[in-house]
Order: sequence, then C-alpha cells, then structure tokens
Amino acid sequence: MKKTSRLCAVTAAVALFALTACSGPGSSGGGEAGKPYISADYAQYASAEEVSTVADIAITAAVLSVQTKECDDGGDPAGSVTVDPTAADDVDTNPDPSAPAEPEPTAPPSGVAGDGPASNCMPMVFMKVRVSGMMKRGFGVTEGDEIIIGNIDTDAVNMEGTTPLVVGKQYALYLTQLVAADHPGITSVPTFWIPVGGNQGIFTVGKGGVQPASANIVALTSAEAETKLKQQGTGHAHKGTFTTTVEGLKKAAALSASAAATKPARGPGKASAKPSATASAGR
Repeated sequence: MKKTSRLCAVTAAVALFALTACSGPGSSGGGEAGKPYISADYAQYASAEEVSTVADIAITAAVLSVQTKECDDGGDPAGSVTVDPTAADDVDTNPDPSAPAEPEPTAPPSGVAGDGPASNCMPMVFMKVRVSGMMKRGFGVTEGDEIIIGNIDTDAVNMEGTTPLVVGKQYALYLTQLVAADHPGITSVPTFWIPVGGNQGIFTVGKGGVQPASANIVALTSAEAETKLKQQGTGHAHKGTFTTTVEGLKKAAALSASAAATKPARGPGKASAKPSATASAGR
C-alpha cells in the first residue's frame, strides 16, 4: 500500500470512505496520467445481505443530474475551539538577547512547495437521484423522493474502490446518511448519502440483470458467499461476475432484516448501534 503525505486532508465525511494513503500526480498505481492516485482501505463484504446490514437504506434509483462539486478541505469539527496561532502560550521572563525578534518562517517540506489547492483537499461530486424502489427502508425516504449522493470525483482523482455514477443510468444503492455535523469541510450540500464500502454499495441495473460494481460481492446471501469463497479457495470454482435481479436484492435485504431482528438488544452501558465517524471508517 502506498504511503505519502499528499491529498490527505480528510473530513469525517470522507473518513467514511476510509482513505489511508495518497500519492501525487503521475504516481504509479493505476489510473489516468496527471491525476492523483488514492489508495483506500474498506471493510470487505461478500454478499448483498452483508451490505444491506450495514446500510442505512437500500434503494433503486436513476441518476438525474450532477448537483454540485466541491473540494473538501477538511473543515473544523462542530464545537471545536478556535485557537489564535499568533497568541503566545506564555511570556518568556528571561529572553535570550541574541535571539531575533521574529522567528524565521518555516520552509515547506520537500515536494510540497508549488502544490495547488487541489492537493490539499478531496474532490467530491454530489448527484441528484430519484428513488424508484426500496429494498431497505429508513430515514423517511420513500419511492419518488429525490436525494443527493456524494462520491469521490473521479474526474479529478483516481481512487481505488470508487465507481462513478453516470447520469441517466439506473442503480441499486446501499447508502449511509451524512448530515452537516458529519462533514464540516462540505458546505454546498447539508445532507447527503454515500455508498457503503465504496463501490461495494453500488450495483448497476441493466437489461442483463443487476451486477455489483465490486468484484468482492459474489452472492446474494452470506451463506451462499461463504460457500462460493470456500470453493474458490480450493480451486473448484472459477471467479466470475455475479448477476442477480432487483427481486433477489429485496430478498437478501429481507433476510438481513430478519437476522437483525433476532439479535439480542444491546444492554445499558454498551456501545451505540450507530457507529461514530471514526468507527464508520470501514464502510
């Protein structure tokens, strides 16, 4: 995995994409020349049932338009105290008379000088979609609603595990909601949704059926996925593209909901069922 300091200004919103490494324009690692390449570390899911379990909602939708683009500069967490960097922590009662009155400015680290604004923020694109169907309901979202989906802007950077959503196309989407407090670096969109697990939360809907954008998804249910992965491990199955239907995704979501309903309730003092931004980084 690559390790470098560029393009690592990450807010809570982008932290949910679990960015762990970045590199500058023209670096190795794939993607188009001239674009920064970003590595990511996601929790891995193997079935539609699993992504349904971690999603807040699961929908089918058509992408209507690009609503806005914004470069996420990180922002300040809500309630953070503003510190004046020019204020002295204390007064030196015994100053060195040979010391200059003003400190010399610190030279920028090698390789950073000359970087433009794009190297210090994360390009994001926000797209309006219209909900045509629901596989997992929640947050008051229903058929016919229009919501905003946030994603890494692949026109500006190359990021592994990111599938661009194309205007006019239909998708099945497994999504997590972010509100203003979750993304202080984004100001153009107060509330939006992101796919869980990068492109693991994106399925394309076409005439030939429904296919996951991520090769990690190999089956509808967790049990089927476990069997397939075991077979692949012994060399008895060829890894191919998994294809299903919207009805199949609905059945997997229902199975996920049924399994969640049978789990014992969390007792007092235990961790909240709603992950924090940091804990959600695996999504």
